[in-house]
Amino acid sequence: MTLSPDRILIIGGGHGLGFALVEECIRRFPQSEVLATYRREDFALPLLNSKATRFKIDPLNETEVEAFCRDLGQIDLFINAIGVLHDDKVQPEKSLKDISIEKLTYEFQVNAFITPLWAKYLKKKFSQSTISVFATLSAMVGSIGENEIGGWYGYRASKTALNMFIKNISIEFERSRLKTSVVAIHPGTTHTELSAPFLKGIKHKVWEPNPAANNILDVLLDCPEEGTGLFKNWDGRNIAW
Repeated sequence: MTLSPDRILIIGGGHGLGFALVEECIRRFPQSEVLATYRREDFALPLLNSKATRFKIDPLNETEVEAFCRDLGQIDLFINAIGVLHDDKVQPEKSLKDISIEKLTYEFQVNAFITPLWAKYLKKKFSQSTISVFATLSAMVGSIGENEIGGWYGYRASKTALNMFIKNISIEFERSRLKTSVVAIHPGTTHTELSAPFLKGIKHKVWEPNPAANNILDVLLDCPEEGTGLFKNWDGRNIAW
């Protein structure tokens, strides 16, 4: 059974791949209510001019998250599009000499902790009678089974932790008899601020944000047929944990 969502929530929808997901959801599901959160207005100007219902929220502020989720109705599709590989606080660590507790803590907060926090307050918004999807953007480099070159300590490890959270959430949702597929998905390499400094020399395909968003939606909409607790690639194949 393919998902046909009435209400969609995308957190981190202000720019980059998150905003592309907002755009493609509006295009694909014109009758659906698309909700999107953002943290900084200077990064979210396209979203502020879109047809989505917008909310300014710090995704790691538990008080704000709880208050926002309290008044929500049923959610049929949730996507967490928030992640950090580099910014003014961190750069990918090439070796052990580059790591620090401060940087690792920040990477885990952004890449791993947001998803279970939102799951905590959204759990009651998913249905026991209609199918739904709870998804987060993960990364191929978070796969322990496919790590052959090392490096990127904080990013890899925080995405691996995220994958474990996804697996745990899937088990709890299933035990609560929710008809929710809980999914981690690798979006593929995409032209965004996150990937821009690392695209030189890449030989595989690099996606523009909107085609990447379409790939993600294609996979997520079919996930209810496969089950829950999945780690998916953008092309639909399963990735080793």
